[in-house]
Amino acid sequence: MPSPSPAPTVAFFGATGGCASTALILCLRAGLRATALVRTPTKLTSLMSAHGIPQEVLDSQLTIVEANVKDVDAVKRALTLDGRIVDIVISGLGGSPTLQWSLWEPVTLDDPTVCATAMATILAAIEALRGGKRGADVKGDGPLVVAISTTGLSAKKRDVPLLMVPLYHWFLAVPHRDKKEMEDLLVASVGSKAGVGASDSIRGFVVVRASLLVDGKARGTRSVRVGWESAGAEGGEAVGPGPAVGYTISREDVGQWIAEEVVLNEKRGAWVGKMMTLTY
Repeated sequence: MPSPSPAPTVAFFGATGGCASTALILCLRAGLRATALVRTPTKLTSLMSAHGIPQEVLDSQLTIVEANVKDVDAVKRALTLDGRIVDIVISGLGGSPTLQWSLWEPVTLDDPTVCATAMATILAAIEALRGGKRGADVKGDGPLVVAISTTGLSAKKRDVPLLMVPLYHWFLAVPHRDKKEMEDLLVASVGSKAGVGASDSIRGFVVVRASLLVDGKARGTRSVRVGWESAGAEGGEAVGPGPAVGYTISREDVGQWIAEEVVLNEKRGAWVGKMMTLTY
């Protein structure tokens, strides 16, 4: 009987957000070691404490890097534990929406390119750490990168209800453009191997496209409908069952699905190289 794989190490970006914070909480409860890059460490530690994570667990299992995700050197520190690149990277970053006087783009973000800029920095930091495999700064293979995105981005099949198409493609055009650029950077990073989701720098990617995020308690992953399509050229032939189309999903359920199906599941490879959609 083969021995179980070692517990993965995980780096979190955007860990104070509802989806990523839930995934972090579950990882810590499972005994995993993790890093988190945040601008305000006390905000993260208070959030963890409020969810019952003891201080001794934070001290022994969580390494916090206080910095902005645009700082590539800080990102490199957040990507390593004990001189090795982490096994999994989870990016749950997003900007704060604000209204603006525009008929065409009524909603913008406090940082309209935060997701794309963060992903570019993360990928650059991984590449620098890997050093093209030769002369690498740290040991370890490239990580699996998980990016929390949104529905409304599929160029192959409609992935939102018809009633919500104006909301996604008009009202939320700016934040969705940022998410799409983030996805494109991640897919481009694996080049011609996009269908497999592996490159020299990263072991692969999983894009999690959640429907409209809402607050509230998790219903559990059994209540989550899951669809997927392969990554690839826009308008290309869809491969896979297609997206699951729905209206909303809670942030906690998205984080729980990521923790259970990607981080803690040794069969996580089933999702690599795919655009997953999660909804109720």
